[in-house]
Amino acid sequence: QTLFHEMGHAMHSMIGRTEYHNVSGTRCATDFVELPSILMEHFLSSPTVLSLFDTNGFSTDSQTGNNHRDPCHFIDTHSSVLLSVLDQIYHSPLALDSEFDSTAVLAYLTNTRGLIPHTPGTSFQTQFGHLFGYGATYYSYLFDRAIASYVWRHIFSSSPVERELGERYKREVLSYGGGKNPWLMLSALLKMPALEGGDAAA
Repeated sequence: QTLFHEMGHAMHSMIGRTEYHNVSGTRCATDFVELPSILMEHFLSSPTVLSLFDTNGFSTDSQTGNNHRDPCHFIDTHSSVLLSVLDQIYHSPLALDSEFDSTAVLAYLTNTRGLIPHTPGTSFQTQFGHLFGYGATYYSYLFDRAIASYVWRHIFSSSPVERELGERYKREVLSYGGGKNPWLMLSALLKMPALEGGDAAA
């Protein structure tokens, strides 16, 4: 899963064809930076894709797919929700208070909303770079998971290795990086003009 995820980031950067390097590939709107990587994870649920890696005569006829789904998927989603909330708190006016204690905030959130209680004496948040590297946009993982699922279902799920679909995705999304409004890219990819505005309805 990690290999496919990171390959999505690599493809985003390698396929970029922007005029300026500082808006190429993953140098795009943070809300959409995880879209290519999370979309790539969906390919692991396809027997057609998995059969490409098998040297022992894997038969897609006998497989229903999704056999490699992470059994902790919902726990991971719950953790992403908590980290997104924590990220918002860390970047809120509360953090400007001289008495602000980032570990106490984490402990409270974990103990009241988490699945596993906080371990006293630990400070996980100081070792998790996305909480300060993303700067209040950690929610993009959840946001892009929803978009990637939609793209997978409507573009790739029935024909995940069809060249023309890959070319369309490359042409409409990967080549632009941050050089084009991401809602315009999604609108073109999905052939849904209603997405162009990027508003709440989109």
